[in-house]
Amino acid sequence: MRAAGRPADLVDAVLPAQAKMIDDPEPVNDEVERLTGTPARSFRTWGQDHVADFR
Repeated sequence: MRAAGRPADLVDAVLPAQAKMIDDPEPVNDEVERLTGTPARSFRTWGQDHVADFR
């Protein structure tokens, strides 16, 4: 991130917060379904559904 020009204080704050999510992930909720009327899909499923968009 620093090599990409991000400020050191931002990197020093973001990386530990992201690392913490490995052991303490954000809780799952029904927000996507509540807003869209359709259950959320995994990133893998989304990617499979949209693979043609990236070719």
